[in-house]
Amino acid sequence: MNNVNKTIFTNELKLVFFIALTSAIILFFGYVISEMFGFGLEGILISLILAAGVNFFSYFFSKDIVLKSQGAIRMREEEFPEYYNNVKMMCEKNNIIMPELYYINTSSLNAFATGRNQKNAAVVVTSGLLKTLPMNEIMGVVGHELSHIIHKDIMITSFISTLVGYITILASVLRNNAMYNSARNRNSNSTLPLLAITATIIAPVVATLIRMAVSRSREYMADATGGKICGNPQYLANALYRISHGGCAMPTANEAVAPLYISNPLRGGFLSNLFSTHPNTEDRIKRLENMQF
Repeated sequence: MNNVNKTIFTNELKLVFFIALTSAIILFFGYVISEMFGFGLEGILISLILAAGVNFFSYFFSKDIVLKSQGAIRMREEEFPEYYNNVKMMCEKNNIIMPELYYINTSSLNAFATGRNQKNAAVVVTSGLLKTLPMNEIMGVVGHELSHIIHKDIMITSFISTLVGYITILASVLRNNAMYNSARNRNSNSTLPLLAITATIIAPVVATLIRMAVSRSREYMADATGGKICGNPQYLANALYRISHGGCAMPTANEAVAPLYISNPLRGGFLSNLFSTHPNTEDRIKRLENMQF
């Protein structure tokens, strides 16, 4: 089994694991909500249906959800002919199915890929990236995103990004009702309000750990493969430098979709960098520059 097939197999195993994990989280939330509102067994059955529905929609519709949430616009060939033709030639040269091409109208410098597989994939770049970077560096960025598609990284990250959004909504439901139920049951020994508050604290932590588990190592691999796809690792290294020094925060980005982007779209302080789903950019550039070509 070659490295690509090993990576694909590993990602498929990860998908099964994360489906099971997020189902357990949703079922736990369902149990707490059912007990809080006295739904009983019916509430547990509803949470089972909810878990199945969330996983189904996350897998089959995560691409559309992500594209819409980020304001991505389907690109026509006549709008950006040079870019379109260069992507087409690079895909043909590397025997890769050409993905759908989208752009986000913003001055930020960034890009991401989404979808279930090569036939369902989309590559999204910002208009700022197209206007600022030379074409060879843009192809370095696209090569990075094509690597995510080949390795089925997008299957994991798109799925997880959508699930994190659902978990956040469920946590919000618990948070908004915990205090009400606490006041209503202040004379009882019920521990459910405390359990609900605990769940709202744990949920974002679990979501962050999930994102970090699937993000950092895959970026190094995507950089290495992307450097080969575009024809020269230095193109991608230069692009990462420009993006990290000349970019700005993505106005549409949030915690859920951050792992999808080639560079952290949430520019912040120390804590933001500490919990970033992306490895250090300088380290990524150094690795690319050290690649044999």
